Amino acid sequence: MTVIVYVSNTGSAKQYAEMLGEKTGYPVFDFANASDVPADAQVIFIGWVMAGTVQGLKEARDLFTIKAVCPVGMMKSEKQDAELKTKNAITEPMFSLLGNFHIDNLSGMYKMMMNMMLKMMKSKLKQDDVPDGQKAVEALEKGVDCVSEEHLGEIMGWLDE
Repeated sequence: MTVIVYVSNTGSAKQYAEMLGEKTGYPVFDFANASDVPADAQVIFIGWVMAGTVQGLKEARDLFTIKAVCPVGMMKSEKQDAELKTKNAITEPMFSLLGNFHIDNLSGMYKMMMNMMLKMMKSKLKQDDVPDGQKAVEALEKGVDCVSEEHLGEIMGWLDE
């Protein structure tokens, strides 16, 4: 039996888990309710990325058989995917997904860290000519919505094989 388990911070991973569950018919579980996941389940794990780490993946590996991993972050590139695979020891099929970001949706330490990063980025922009740096600052300040069913195309294609 295949199920979807997610760890979400601001809602993007949860949105993708629910969309994928709707498209596939697979049951969806919040990792906080891991004890509800059937013991024989094959898990598609969806987790948010912070500092190159897929949150909850290490703990999920201790509990489940992982069938595929879907990191949810703000960037998607071959280089970042390679770094995610290495840092998180991902050997399973991996399908990166673009998430939402709104600094006001963060709380505590995460909000403080992002505000510090924003301040550093603004300072760096004043000192150096950083390609697309202003766009990144604007995205952090104003927020960005990237969650889309379209981004599930790769994993849906893999599941259909």
